Amino acid sequence: MSEIIKTGDAWPSGVEFKYIPINPNDPPLACSVPILLKLDDQIAKLPEGGNIAIVSVPGAFTPTCTENHIPPFLHNLAKLRSDKKINLLIVLSANDAFVLNAWGKLLLQGISDYEGVVFASDPNAQFAQAHGLSKDASAVGFGIRTARFALVISKDKVVKYLGIEEQKGVSVSGYDAIYKARL
Repeated sequence: MSEIIKTGDAWPSGVEFKYIPINPNDPPLACSVPILLKLDDQIAKLPEGGNIAIVSVPGAFTPTCTENHIPPFLHNLAKLRSDKKINLLIVLSANDAFVLNAWGKLLLQGISDYEGVVFASDPNAQFAQAHGLSKDASAVGFGIRTARFALVISKDKVVKYLGIEEQKGVSVSGYDAIYKARL
């Protein structure tokens, strides 16, 4: 582990994830080649006062992640954009980009405006492990995973919010926690 991230810390430079853009016109089983999501570039594109939210889950298609954690974020995108200035929502997991693309397509069904939403892979949970944001799920056959957490990064590269779940379930990493946070 290199450096544990905390609220108020400077966001590290050089962070990259992999993703496959979700195209609503693609057939459900269509897949493209994963591309890099360079957070330095994304932060640079933010408007003044803009933020990026990263919502991390231990696994795509798992019950808590699919039913309770991610849907409230997706169903409240307009409020996140207008009230919290979240310009980019990254749903993050150690799953590969292909799995996350398929999961994202399913979760986004019925949501018409999901511009600024990316389902991204932290390959081998490398970023999460390096910053104290991983969990060992080997006991249930999953290996090292991204922990369940949510964080918000500001245009000035400061971690404005970080909620890491210590127990099962969704509380400090959920939509309500982000929405109530002072950013």
